[in-house]
Amino acid sequence: MSKPDHARLWQRVREGHATALIGRLPEPPRELHVLRVSCEVAPAALRPLLEARRLTEAVLGDVRRPEKAKSVRRRTLFGDTPERATEAVVVELWNQLAKQKGVRWVVVFDAVEQADEATLAALAQVVRRPGWMQLPLVLVFHGEPTGPAAELLAAVRTRGEDAVLPGDAPPTEVGDAIQWRTLPPEVLRVLRAGALIGPGFETRIVADLLSQEPLVVLEQLQQASDLGVPLEDRGEGRFSLPTSALTALTASLMPSMAQAWHRKLGRLLAARAGEAAVPPPPPPDARAAEARRRRLAPPGDALAAEIIDLSAEVIDLSSEPDAAPAVASAATPDMSSGTAPAVTPDMSSGTAAAVTRDMSAAPAPADAPDASPAELDAARSAPAVVWSPTRRRTMLVQPMLDNDPEPAPALDPVGWGAPSRVVPARLDDPLVDEVRAAEHLRLAGDVDAAVQHLCEAARKAADMGAPQAAAQHANSALGLLGSLPASPGRRQLKVLALIELGRQQWQSAGFELGFTLTQALATLERARAELDPGAPAELTAELAQAIAGVCFDLGDAASLERALAELTSARHTLGAGGDPTGAACLLNDEAAVLVRMGHPGRALQLLRESRKVFDARVSDDPIALRELAETELLFARLPLHAQMRAGRELEGFTMGLDHALAAERAYHELGEARELGRVWETMGRLELRRGRVEPARLRLEAAAEVQAQLGDLTGLASTTEALSEVLSLCGRDAEAVTLLRDSIVFNRDKGSPLGLTGNRRAYTALAQRLAGQRQHVSGLQEAAILLTAGERELGVQQADR
Repeated sequence: MSKPDHARLWQRVREGHATALIGRLPEPPRELHVLRVSCEVAPAALRPLLEARRLTEAVLGDVRRPEKAKSVRRRTLFGDTPERATEAVVVELWNQLAKQKGVRWVVVFDAVEQADEATLAALAQVVRRPGWMQLPLVLVFHGEPTGPAAELLAAVRTRGEDAVLPGDAPPTEVGDAIQWRTLPPEVLRVLRAGALIGPGFETRIVADLLSQEPLVVLEQLQQASDLGVPLEDRGEGRFSLPTSALTALTASLMPSMAQAWHRKLGRLLAARAGEAAVPPPPPPDARAAEARRRRLAPPGDALAAEIIDLSAEVIDLSSEPDAAPAVASAATPDMSSGTAPAVTPDMSSGTAAAVTRDMSAAPAPADAPDASPAELDAARSAPAVVWSPTRRRTMLVQPMLDNDPEPAPALDPVGWGAPSRVVPARLDDPLVDEVRAAEHLRLAGDVDAAVQHLCEAARKAADMGAPQAAAQHANSALGLLGSLPASPGRRQLKVLALIELGRQQWQSAGFELGFTLTQALATLERARAELDPGAPAELTAELAQAIAGVCFDLGDAASLERALAELTSARHTLGAGGDPTGAACLLNDEAAVLVRMGHPGRALQLLRESRKVFDARVSDDPIALRELAETELLFARLPLHAQMRAGRELEGFTMGLDHALAAERAYHELGEARELGRVWETMGRLELRRGRVEPARLRLEAAAEVQAQLGDLTGLASTTEALSEVLSLCGRDAEAVTLLRDSIVFNRDKGSPLGLTGNRRAYTALAQRLAGQRQHVSGLQEAAILLTAGERELGVQQADR
């Protein structure tokens, strides 16, 4: 690369343009800070973008805390957080980095031609949208690209006359010139091991593979470099070799040796991926546990039975605590043993025994008169920074009401320190290790184990907010299984892969990712067709719960009936399989369906059963805390769905807010961002029913901000509809029309008949209110066109409106 070419490159970077280099990146000017990601290491879908995201978060200080215990998480009816397309999340982070004063950053992707197709497509999306990314982007191709990489390069060419420039000359291809067998045996052994790992390899993994110390491996690589081997040191013990050298070294390995090394690498990487990321928990502190229990204590549930009109249901809510139903009594004595039988009541008949807590023995809630000032402060001003166990932390803005204290400051980032001028890529990532393990096991001939790791990679990608990568790994697993003869074990693996794919199509439903609820249900039906009657209870229940979740979001009467049947079946399956805790965890999900179906009495029974099981363990069990938070949120929603006794409506909405506050405290404790958004939406709707428009607006706007940040299309569709009503009451009619239109688009993209039915009611009310106001005619007409088209697409009948 000539000096004029250098000057043109760095001038484009200073002007913020996207540029491609064919060759090698020259040394950047000292005033530029480079965030550099290599695309040649590890074949994980979207790995370069995920790595770029993590590095950007590190620079910004938004670093994940150590993961919490895996047992905190469970698959719920409401699903896990469905994030936006990965490129949208990363571009948002880059734009935050662009706003940092005093430092000029450039994002560099190296060896782009070796990136996976999903990464290439995502980068093309970024390049094709001028002005979207506010940092300069440099894409370095080490050779003339083909296929999707060539399409990316063509997209860059449209960005200006100097958008594609020659880079520095690559190292001479000397793979055929070197007499490899003349190298010292120990040096040749290390080079062969590195070449087998991939185009880029780490000394730590080579050392593990060869059972050597990492320093010994480094010394042998230094010797290889001294002897003329074209090694490129990428820092932090990471190296790469030219393609010709890789080909020559791997070709010199005997097939049996290569297979043995691939098998060992697969096991090593699988072990790395499964390593615990958290230190052992500290010994329990009885006083701290009791303070936590009091701070998070929920209000009582007796008031709900008094306020809600249950005359349409034959429900007995007068049972004493000692008449607890079988699922609670079986689970309560020893939840850890997993041996107690779980006989679950038949909730479809509405005759299951119910239970009321002895409220005199309940711990004092955080707002009780005897709560200490410190406990009250802790309950009312939970930190505004939350994180979930296997996802990055999410910065939340807690809604501020008139009497709220200032939110606590953000917690300091840990584990990184000040960034260097060039931020290197890091590879100690469980997702990357899962995918690399799968690839090496496939090459070793252990395809079944490879499929298992791809399914686990799909789950981890979903947990870290990369739905495209999750879907790609699930499809890769299905592709491998399609090449093998069927067997009972492989059918179970296929079911698992289909569940992961269907879950992404469900939870990430929307236009941006091309997934819909109907597509998700079809995928899960394929899984059901593959399910063997003798399959493990946990797998059977997981599939049933996923199907129930999709049906819950579809929301029509037939879908809700099916959701309830699936959950009841799953609960019986888990109970019969010796998992009473798992069975009890489905009580809240069943109650959620019953609330939506208009059976508050039956829902109230199940909520009481759930509280009976988990309330006594909330002080030291994160599973119990999460279940209790879900119970409180569903108690809060009861007044929004149930008919209340005449004259007690305001009391019911106030009761709902008390339960919502208990849920909010618990979800803050757990760091559940998506659920906090759901709580704030519920609070907003309850405030609206109380006639308190301004608090309703604040709560709903906070919910919408979180849901937009997380890409929670389901929650955002509901919240924007409610905000439309609030803004109309505030006199902000143009904004109300716009938000209702947005809600229609979200529900149409998601494929939700239930959401469009709610949109129709909201549209009718808003159109009547704004009748005769000419300035809103075009906006309402556009909303009507979108709504009618969506109803036609999803088969929403006039009777359903």
